[in-house]
Amino acid sequence: VENDKEIGSPLQGSLSAIIVKSGDTIKKNDPLFIIEAMKMESTITAPFDGKVKTIHLQSGVMVEQDDVVVEFEQ
Repeated sequence: VENDKEIGSPLQGSLSAIIVKSGDTIKKNDPLFIIEAMKMESTITAPFDGKVKTIHLQSGVMVEQDDVVVEFEQ
């Protein structure tokens, strides 16, 4: 994660689902993606209102902590 418009994985695990897509307008606390780690799912939510610019990873991939998943427009 290099800037405050990039939302990364808070933990290592499998990116089990991406809920948003490029171009979506979202509100603070809307779900963005789901990480599965140690048989538990964690839903990552938006920290602010914004518009999704890019989805950097595909569902099903393994992510490391701080890997960028979703990027918002500036």
